[in-house]
Amino acid sequence: MRKSFIAAGLLIAGLAGSAAHAHQWGCWIQADRNIRIRNAAGSQASAAINDWNSMTILNFSSVTSSEEIYVFNANSGATGWAGLARITSYSGCTIRRATAQVNTYYYSSTSTAARGIHCQEIGHGFGLDHSNDGGCMGAGYWYSVTSAYRPVSHNVNDVGSMYANRIAGSSLLTGEHNDEGHGGHGEESDSPKMHAYWVNNPRHIGETAQLASHIVIATVAAVTDGDPIISRAEGDNYESSIPTQRVHFTIDASAKGDMVKGENFVLFQNGNDANRFDEDPSYKVGAKYLMFVTPREDGTYLVVSPEGRYQLGGKGLIPASHRGFAAELKGARLSDVLGDVQRAMQQ
Repeated sequence: MRKSFIAAGLLIAGLAGSAAHAHQWGCWIQADRNIRIRNAAGSQASAAINDWNSMTILNFSSVTSSEEIYVFNANSGATGWAGLARITSYSGCTIRRATAQVNTYYYSSTSTAARGIHCQEIGHGFGLDHSNDGGCMGAGYWYSVTSAYRPVSHNVNDVGSMYANRIAGSSLLTGEHNDEGHGGHGEESDSPKMHAYWVNNPRHIGETAQLASHIVIATVAAVTDGDPIISRAEGDNYESSIPTQRVHFTIDASAKGDMVKGENFVLFQNGNDANRFDEDPSYKVGAKYLMFVTPREDGTYLVVSPEGRYQLGGKGLIPASHRGFAAELKGARLSDVLGDVQRAMQQ
């Protein structure tokens, strides 16, 4: 009763000011407020689950099978992301099953950061997007995940706005689609089904330049399939397979590092055209990009973060990231951005 009263008070406050402006991830949403969750990730994930359950109008029930959100830890290697939310089954815009993972290649599963990452990825699992409000849904993008590892009232209000009319049995579900989204139709078919917490989250172009070992202007020569990322849940029998691609570039010019015009390099990209990461869209063969990259042990390269790739368009730069300083560079002249990069590297 007390939970219902507190949640209702926060919900009313949220609806009064911004019911139409909830930070929703695309069109994604769970069928109703009652969400079955399976936790194979331990105490830090449990703390994150308890926060969402106690602070919002959502009702989590712990299950060992037939879950709607599966939470786990796994070492996925040098992927560039430390956390990942993935929609593995859906019907229209309704999430039937999602996973929330911490990549233990970068963070210990027992750290406070793991709690914050789980908090964010679980939030994506019921349809929340990032938001700059001091809580876990903005961690990494605007502030540290070790200082913002819980939901805040803004997140509670967003959930209230999204789920105000989502009561048990209220949603009609048809045409369920599986992990890879085959057979989908409509808006959800082209929507990203994976949302990452990236290891690097630069706050400005100078920091992006400092993170990169190489900064180049390069043209896409080809895009090929790569080996999938196989992630095995620690302490559980679940196995995740995420497709990857290799993007082959020819260098047109170099602003940092030892690459020179005419040389080639291969970029490691998470996902593929049917399973794209949010803020990491497909590369276009023949298109030119300003790239901020670092090497992987296998000889390929990674973009330092979504803020590290910009397509060169007829009306200026086209950033991959749709938030923060990178989004504000949309339409900027390449010469101006390279000037900022050079000044940052001289400091």
